[in-house]
Amino acid sequence: MTYLIAGLVIFFGVHIFPWFPSRREAAIAKFGAKGYRGLFALGALTGLGLVIYGFAITERTFLWAAPEGARALAYIAVPIALCLTVAAEIGSNIKRITPHPMLWSVVIWASVHLINNGDVESLLLFGSFLVYSILAMQSANRRGATPSTERKPLWRDGAAIVIGLIAAGLLAHFHQTLFGVAVV
Repeated sequence: MTYLIAGLVIFFGVHIFPWFPSRREAAIAKFGAKGYRGLFALGALTGLGLVIYGFAITERTFLWAAPEGARALAYIAVPIALCLTVAAEIGSNIKRITPHPMLWSVVIWASVHLINNGDVESLLLFGSFLVYSILAMQSANRRGATPSTERKPLWRDGAAIVIGLIAAGLLAHFHQTLFGVAVV
């Protein structure tokens, strides 16, 4: 569990750093914009790698069984989360509803995985992503994040849905191979 916890600390430490604008600006002044982005990416990838490795090698300690219907909820919620992720990346009209479609995606993903995986390790993994996403939205809102007023072409919304659903299908199909747990 040491690798999992170390990975979470590094991953979220890197992602929380921008919440402190004066420190972020000092780092950009010291390393340059590209250097800062490179260090950010290196830290995030290192943390993510440790999280994945740590989660994979840690023996599970179960606390609860998934409630009835939780798996069915995941079949609905995860495709929605993936559509939100794509919508955030391609610039769709979802940003006119919320400035945080990616963070909402993580909230949905983490919540259904938390409900369905009743072990300590999943509580750490998915719980930390859930808490981080909620805090990140609050932090961004305090720094002035607001929904966009810019209208995007409707084809982008359609593309977000189609790509998100395709990604959900592929993820469901390869979930066993990637994560050791069969979805279907």
